[in-house]
Amino acid sequence: MIDDTSRGANTGQLIQVGAGALTLPALLHLPTDAHGIVLLAHGIEGSADGSHQTALAMAQVLFQEKLATLLVDLFTSQEQQLDVGTDYFRSNTSVMEQRITGIAEWLLENEPTRHLSIGYFGAGATGAAVLIAAAERPDVVAAVVSAGGTLEQTQEYLPRVLAPVLLIAAQLDTQAVTLSQAALTSFTKEKQFEQVMGRALFETKESVNSIAQLASEWFNKHLVIIA
Repeated sequence: MIDDTSRGANTGQLIQVGAGALTLPALLHLPTDAHGIVLLAHGIEGSADGSHQTALAMAQVLFQEKLATLLVDLFTSQEQQLDVGTDYFRSNTSVMEQRITGIAEWLLENEPTRHLSIGYFGAGATGAAVLIAAAERPDVVAAVVSAGGTLEQTQEYLPRVLAPVLLIAAQLDTQAVTLSQAALTSFTKEKQFEQVMGRALFETKESVNSIAQLASEWFNKHLVIIA
């Protein structure tokens, strides 16, 4: 349910979403004429300083392109604290995949998002988790964008991804480019690979805007209003 204290659509609404057995706080940006909704999922990597500002900047670009977004930290504050000493959660794509799928199911069952098809966006380990989630539950996702995903964790899952997939890597990150090009051959459905300038993703405002624009074009092409 939407919190009564939620803010306006352009700045986002604070809501609580189901993620399997958990309920997690999230920020929903919902244009009145949204074409679809993008789950912007954060893992532990996504909790570093500045990353939430990056996600908000991406959400604003997607909002302007008539795409709804849901920003969610996949791990609770207690889990993030435990990870500091154990590194247990940050690369745990199994836990992330289950929560991503749970959130997608919640979006399809609840107002005001049930009429929107769903896209997944993830980076790093979360970029791997969104691909695994798409393979494990192809019925709940309509498109995927993985930016700098740790694709070495996903090889066995890629042939089972039915949703159209866009992979993004930094042009000067030769390892990420090589992994993305290799992964592309494993997909059996629609796929595309794009590169953005620089040695790392999200390192400048320009690269964030480039990634957001590529993602918005991909999602606008594949996400629709569900009758």
